[in-house]
Amino acid sequence: MIGNHFSFYDGFIQILLNRKVFKRRLTFMMLEKKLRENMVLTKIGASSISKGKRSSLESLAYAVELLQDKENLFLFFPQGKIKSMYTREFKFEKGLLSHIFENLKNDFQLVFNINLINYGTNLKPDIHVYYETQHITANSNAEDVERAFNRFAQVCFTKQGVA
Repeated sequence: MIGNHFSFYDGFIQILLNRKVFKRRLTFMMLEKKLRENMVLTKIGASSISKGKRSSLESLAYAVELLQDKENLFLFFPQGKIKSMYTREFKFEKGLLSHIFENLKNDFQLVFNINLINYGTNLKPDIHVYYETQHITANSNAEDVERAFNRFAQVCFTKQGVA
């Protein structure tokens, strides 16, 4: 699952989406430095990656291993860090997705997820959770996925009335 990342709470939204829709074992990857600040997240599926360090290859191999099992749902935020909810074009950090395509030999499903908050005139905001499942083949690449995710995001923004 690829999602937009605009707050600390994003992962909890995907946990709820997984419980209601996909019902898989959810794992997600976050920067080791941030995970150390919130070690309780390991109890709900967090694993770490240290960008630029040799151990990141082990983390990437772990992600590929998880994706071999169709009962797993692996969540990551391709932006690599929290950005404004109003970000309109998503630039994927190099690394994870490319590594997956280079090392995963079977086709798999990829869930695009965009979460948007609308305060409107309500005291409590509404959250709109958009998702779409994509079938990814061995011929796919990270650039194609980035373009497809951005097209999906534009549809979501238009539905939300913020395009």
